Amino acid sequence: MTFSELEDQVSKIESGLSAEGRMLVDLFMPFCRALSSEIKELSLENKQLKDRLAKNSSNSSKPPSQDILRSPKKRSLRESSGRQPGGQQGHPGQGGKLRDDPDEIVKYSVASCPNCAQDLRSEPVYGLIRKQIEELPAIRTMVTEYQIEVKKCPCCNEQCKAEGCEVHHEFQYGPRVKALSVYLSAYQFLPVQRTKELLSLLGLNLSSGTLDNFRKSASVSLSPFIELLRKSIIDSDAGFFDETGIKVSGKNNWIHVAATKLYTLFLLHPKRGKEAHEAMAVLPFFKGVLHRDGYRSYNGYLDAILSLCCAHLLRELKFTIDHDAQKNWATPLISLLIEIKGKVEKSSTLDLRWQADYRKRYRELIAMGLSQNPKRPPGPKRGRTAQSKTYNLLTRLQVNEDEVLRFMTHTHAQFDNNQAERDLRMNKVRAKISGGFRSFRAGEEFMRVRSFVATAVKQGHNPIESLVQLFTPGNTQYMKLADYPE
Repeated sequence: MTFSELEDQVSKIESGLSAEGRMLVDLFMPFCRALSSEIKELSLENKQLKDRLAKNSSNSSKPPSQDILRSPKKRSLRESSGRQPGGQQGHPGQGGKLRDDPDEIVKYSVASCPNCAQDLRSEPVYGLIRKQIEELPAIRTMVTEYQIEVKKCPCCNEQCKAEGCEVHHEFQYGPRVKALSVYLSAYQFLPVQRTKELLSLLGLNLSSGTLDNFRKSASVSLSPFIELLRKSIIDSDAGFFDETGIKVSGKNNWIHVAATKLYTLFLLHPKRGKEAHEAMAVLPFFKGVLHRDGYRSYNGYLDAILSLCCAHLLRELKFTIDHDAQKNWATPLISLLIEIKGKVEKSSTLDLRWQADYRKRYRELIAMGLSQNPKRPPGPKRGRTAQSKTYNLLTRLQVNEDEVLRFMTHTHAQFDNNQAERDLRMNKVRAKISGGFRSFRAGEEFMRVRSFVATAVKQGHNPIESLVQLFTPGNTQYMKLADYPE
């Protein structure tokens, strides 16, 4: 029996009670009322704690690495194709193929017939069987010595030195050594000690300070590239934005990303929100489709066309199904969003009649959900009453309808914000390997180099060769990466 039902029962019999009975009612009903309120609060707190424990990578924004004990039960939203995994019948395969430009050719000639010993050296070749082996050469560094002549003029006694040598120090490392070192750190995430061990196999005995200097030099040289990259992202039709935490000197900082299909720009900043966006200087000037998650700081950029990540919403809807028994409206809503996605992929954007039909179905499902999850009335405590996660999700879906369905109405809008998440994901690998950065300066340098390398990889360039261009004095070819034609 609930407290409300108890109150109803007591009110029905109270008039017939004796004075002693009414005194007992007056004594115990406030106690029961307080106990009922405490039970409600504890039940709500228990539900919130259970929901927190139930969150995993399949029903929230938590990464798979934070799944406790074991991975959650897989429940893919993709439909089965009915085919076996792996290459299908008729698939050409990706095995090794004969090259038309071998570096070395070893010929085996027929000198005589093994049957009758007839001399065949002058006979024409009837056929040729080609076989190839691909191998790495013995890897070692090549040291080039420049000997600069110094002479003394017998006429004026002046010392003369030969001109033309561009090596400025007695000993220095070439662009390829610097490029490989920075590539191993910024793209393959090798810690300093393992980088030194790997390079020692090539005959290079580098100190930690030398590796730091390579990264610092690359960061300084990349200043004009970063500025041009920022402008190219601002001018893009669609951008993907996100952030993730990382430790710097033991304190939490944030890696921010502004990305397109061709460009990637990272920024390390102590703050997560607007202050960091202003420092990155992309969002305040961006007017394309802004793909983002539900973080509130993105709401203030009204010059852009906001688009919410539906992949996040699908995971939240799965949570309401699994833990809040909302299957009757949440499951059809998941199916509706996926249906629209499939329709858009076939026809770019939908015609207005299709859009109107889908919007109607979307609103009906949201209304059904709100009818089953009404807003909680104000409680006895001061301040705003905490609402259920399901109610908050439904409210966001209702208020942000245009942003949720942007992928249906705008040519450059995508269903999700996966581009930004993919770009950020490897930075989490860095955090897991090294635990973060020891200094903010080193983190800033790393993010600049990472922006350059990630952009080169997106555009199909060899990242090491791009870094070689960066480290080669007078070579500005790498600047074209920041102004790549879309």
